[in-house]
Amino acid sequence: MLKSIQDSAFMRFFTPSHKKTIDAHLLSDDTTSRVIADTERFLSKLVDKADGRNQKRNLRRKQKEWTIKLRIQYKFIKLQINDSKYSSSPVHKRVTITIHRKYIKAENGVGAIKEAKIYFLKDGRSHVRSLKDSPQFRGIFYQLFRLDHAYVHGGKQVKTSLELLSNQEKQLSASYTDDIRLLVEEGKRYVETVKQFSIDGLIENRLIRIIQHTQKLQDDFHFLDFEERHTVRRMLREDIPKLLNMYLSLSLKHQLEQKENVFVSLSKMELTLITYTQSLEEVRLEHMNHLIRLQSKRYGADKN
Repeated sequence: MLKSIQDSAFMRFFTPSHKKTIDAHLLSDDTTSRVIADTERFLSKLVDKADGRNQKRNLRRKQKEWTIKLRIQYKFIKLQINDSKYSSSPVHKRVTITIHRKYIKAENGVGAIKEAKIYFLKDGRSHVRSLKDSPQFRGIFYQLFRLDHAYVHGGKQVKTSLELLSNQEKQLSASYTDDIRLLVEEGKRYVETVKQFSIDGLIENRLIRIIQHTQKLQDDFHFLDFEERHTVRRMLREDIPKLLNMYLSLSLKHQLEQKENVFVSLSKMELTLITYTQSLEEVRLEHMNHLIRLQSKRYGADKN
């Protein structure tokens, strides 16, 4: 694992600036988070409204602090996001994402990414970085892939394809982020995708509960030991996506046969998270007692 991290750092050093993934902290401010969320909602609504007619469209959504432009062509889909002069973001930026239509050029079961760049000013200099592997923008890529699919097959009328689900699994497993909040957001997005396959209610409920338990760990995640943190990250990155993707790829007959096994496996994951939550509560209590003892020594001793 250490070697892979070292190799990644080595490759990043020799990667041209415009191909380097943007540092996550530059996208972590509240304004940028709202821009990203607004863009996802905008694209998702277009997917729901799509009727399967593959037509050219130019759309624009203007807010006080940003503008979203979308261009749908027969060969590609292009998205542009620009901060306005009124933006409260500490880093003003311009985003350009272009994907090939899947029937023109596909990669991992979805339209190949032609361009994914962010241009921004920092310290009085202009910079350009790649968004292709940015965890914060995975939701936008997912909605663009859905939009491509919806403009050929329709939106609400057609379930998400296994290819799109498989692409999400690949993105999760390839994610190098250690930020548990970002992994939880990706996990929530994956679960929302899985729900479109009309899976058994017990399995769906168990997935939702796993995400809820993981969210409870976020604030004090650093108190868990190394192995526990690794287990939670692996659960979100690999274990759940691999299990559900394989399950959903089975025929209905075999899904019925494996339903109980999948439910039991997810239940064990949930129990593991509950154990970690209880462990964190004990750590918090220990810290509380330590603070009480410390304050007692500082202020309760007889100073005479």
